[in-house]
Amino acid sequence: MSLRTKFMLALLLTGLAAVAMVGGLAYVGMTKKVDTIRREQAAEHFHSVVTAYLQKYGSWQASPGKQGFDEFMQSGEHPPQLSDGAQDEERRPPREEGRGPQDDGRGPPRGEDGHPPPRGEGAGDRSPPPRGEGDGEGRRPPRRGGEPPFRFILADQDFKVLLGAGVYQHGEALPEAARKDARAVSVNGNVVAYVSPEGVITPSKQELQYLAAMREALWYGVSGAAVLALVLGFLLSRSLGRTLGHLTKAVRAMHGGSLLQRVPVEGKDEVAELAAAFNDMSEKLARSHEELHESHQTILAQAEQMRELSVRDALTKLHNRRHFDEQATTLFSHAVRHKRPLAVVIGDIDYFKKINDQFSHATGDAVLRQVGEILRSHMRLSDLVARYGGEEFVIAFPETELPQAAALCDKLRGIIESFPWHQVHPDLKVTMSMGVYADLAAGTAEAMLQKADALLYRAKETGRNRVCFAA
Repeated sequence: MSLRTKFMLALLLTGLAAVAMVGGLAYVGMTKKVDTIRREQAAEHFHSVVTAYLQKYGSWQASPGKQGFDEFMQSGEHPPQLSDGAQDEERRPPREEGRGPQDDGRGPPRGEDGHPPPRGEGAGDRSPPPRGEGDGEGRRPPRRGGEPPFRFILADQDFKVLLGAGVYQHGEALPEAARKDARAVSVNGNVVAYVSPEGVITPSKQELQYLAAMREALWYGVSGAAVLALVLGFLLSRSLGRTLGHLTKAVRAMHGGSLLQRVPVEGKDEVAELAAAFNDMSEKLARSHEELHESHQTILAQAEQMRELSVRDALTKLHNRRHFDEQATTLFSHAVRHKRPLAVVIGDIDYFKKINDQFSHATGDAVLRQVGEILRSHMRLSDLVARYGGEEFVIAFPETELPQAAALCDKLRGIIESFPWHQVHPDLKVTMSMGVYADLAAGTAEAMLQKADALLYRAKETGRNRVCFAA
């Protein structure tokens, strides 16, 4: 389920719950309030009727009793009823003589449906209800077409039930729980009876219509809240979903390696703060990554430089003896394993000590640098050349037979001899003697170098400036 859907559902449920709670509480509260008012009005009316009845006879025992009370209520001798529509009757102007209860000058009497009432129900023909259907149980007179809204309990001064309202028997002692709500009826300053309401309610037609209107309004409120929640949920989640969508896309791009991302910042709420914080984080992370990358490259370059320095001769820029020994061992193992030729050469500058003594050590260093440059510039990429120490140089020719290696060395010897050394010093002449060995049967690269060194010694003994090799 998407975040937008969840947000819309949350707003919908929140709106419905709020409307249902407020509407339900209002409905219950209004209903309870209406019932309370009706109950109080009815109880007040019944109390006034009982008071008037007992004032007339002095006590219940001196009165005609239940039948007399029913007739008294129907006779109209008691105070007017102040509830259930009676107020309207009191506010109407007095009826003119000859008119019925509904003859107010606006036409013949009408019933509740707007038609003339049936015979026996007209204005001058209204008869009291039969005995036994009135208030014999301490009830208000029933309204037309329905049950009385409340029933009441009447007890004497000793709390003996006179009218039980269908709850207690005549003469039964009124329980303590019912006595707390009982209201005293006084005659000439003496309590002669108690009235206690019994909460049996029968709503009137008007009240039912009022409650139905409240329910309908509540349903309209729930429907309106649902529509409003859906609309607001769609609008709000659209903005929220768009910002979160940008964030999700940016995070995926960062996961793919593109660290510098920007998302639009809309508004000043928490989501906008999140977007702004994300932009700051992305920028700092990208900058840190770039700095780290540059630092890493610098470290790699420095490491490579250090490695080169560790394997290079500082004067001639050729590889040093340690590097040559390591690589020559590898080349020898490869040649033996694949049965391929390998030739090694060791050369020595002739009379180099004399050059240092006659022309200075600076001239000797210049000679070493130039010889190293000649050797390096005439090597193949696969060949290995190094300064072995002092005025000695070594070369390894992989994939090279002895005659070919000897020819290459003689070519190098000629180049060194013919170099314009007078540019370094007018009287300077430089030559080199070399020994070449190419037999893998020696067993190791070191052994091959020893054989080549022996051949170099022979070249020195036989006149220098020459290449000696074992046929």
